[in-house]
Amino acid sequence: MAFRSKVTLLCLVCTFYFIANTLSQFRSTSALFSEENDNIVHIQPSRAWPTNINLDSEKQTHRNTETTTVDHAVSKSTNDLGKMPLSDEKYVTFFTHSGFQNQLIQVENGILLAWYLNRTLILPKALMGEAFGWSYFGKLHLEHMLRDDAVSDTCAEFENEMNYWDVRCPDRERYAMLSFDEIFDLTWAKQHVRIVMRDEASFDWLETKFGIRRAGVPDRGNGSYVDGDILFFKGETRYDWRIFDTASKSHPRSKYAATLDIHQLRKRPEKLIHFSSLFGTGKLPIRRPEHWDFRNKLQLSITYRQPGVLWMTEQFIQKLGGEGNFIGLHVRSGDGWFVKALPENINSVVSKITKAVDSRQTSVDSILSSPTEIPLNPTLDQCLALAKQHKVTLIYMATDARSPRSEPAFDPLWKRYPCTFTMDDIIGQEDEAWSELDKYTDKRTGSSLRKFLIPLVDAATASKGWFFIGSEGSTFSGYILRLHDIFQSNLNNQSKALEA
Repeated sequence: MAFRSKVTLLCLVCTFYFIANTLSQFRSTSALFSEENDNIVHIQPSRAWPTNINLDSEKQTHRNTETTTVDHAVSKSTNDLGKMPLSDEKYVTFFTHSGFQNQLIQVENGILLAWYLNRTLILPKALMGEAFGWSYFGKLHLEHMLRDDAVSDTCAEFENEMNYWDVRCPDRERYAMLSFDEIFDLTWAKQHVRIVMRDEASFDWLETKFGIRRAGVPDRGNGSYVDGDILFFKGETRYDWRIFDTASKSHPRSKYAATLDIHQLRKRPEKLIHFSSLFGTGKLPIRRPEHWDFRNKLQLSITYRQPGVLWMTEQFIQKLGGEGNFIGLHVRSGDGWFVKALPENINSVVSKITKAVDSRQTSVDSILSSPTEIPLNPTLDQCLALAKQHKVTLIYMATDARSPRSEPAFDPLWKRYPCTFTMDDIIGQEDEAWSELDKYTDKRTGSSLRKFLIPLVDAATASKGWFFIGSEGSTFSGYILRLHDIFQSNLNNQSKALEA
């Protein structure tokens, strides 16, 4: 009997181990717990890094210093740092880089990380127009300083640094620096995280504004080290540190060079944690459901707020017959992989439009008319009239293509759906309506911000259709889809309110 009991106990132990191991594997492979694909080519580190960085402070007294934990419900504001004395306030910051939409991903990562750590986020400015890509900390720092308002037009004061990093003085007519909260609504984020704008990129500004001082430690180039009040994380690769929201001895690094977790970072006593970059949708993988909830609410709250963009978007919507009267497209074609993929992308878009239209057909709808019933090169007014009779599908296409009507790759779209219109088809660039955007100027050059705001109008308009189709692999398409989902959700809520 005793022998049977031992055997039974042994079987139970083995079964428990099997279940626990299976659950562990599930957590590491499940889509719920996996890294999102950010569609960026992986850059290999220039040398081998340790899989985990030891962040224990050199002084024993530092080990007992810890910021407030964030194990809480999302609905409760946890960053009441406004009541803290300045000397007790702690910060986190980073440098933005790459295209505008990739910058927004970095900002969302920064807000999430600041919320995790209960630190104030020092948010760099948005770079619109001609951008610069990822690089080492020193070069990113220089790129930002060259665009500070106080820098001369020739950047002569940074001649040595520009020679060292092989960087040229940027042409101020080709870019604009704006605060992110001028472009996006950060109201919800600011209810949960204290956010201050980084007016200048220099360390002197950090010292003057926040009392954050360096101790003169020699610059180590790359890696993680402390210099006075600052803990630096200077990456050797675009995919440097992957930051987890749970503690573990063996986090999956994926394509990242090393791992951190927020429990390590919360213990840091330094006044500022300064990352070179917070790039990538997979940089902050989420395990805990309340953290998923926070990020989802954060992303749904970040919509365009720039007044000129909102006003111009409304003009386009009215000319298209109102919200939900058309299908919105975003076709990226201007650079990189998207140039070669354009023909395939257009064919895919046409197929998706057809499926969307077919699924929307009801018994009371008319069957779409054959192309012979549609005028050759129909006008918007003609298409609006036919769309009211359910005889055509009205489409608005946002695109970075300069002349899509003269580009052969777009022909399958025009042929199958001739009532497809772009921004220039609806309101020409010489139209007086655009003067609304000319009211907003670059404070340094005095030039209109119109050319930098037009893509935002294009995106916002495409998001207001009854259906949206984007370009595979485009982060901008991903953001427009998010705007579209918000638009549809608001419509559904309004319908429910009317029915109640």
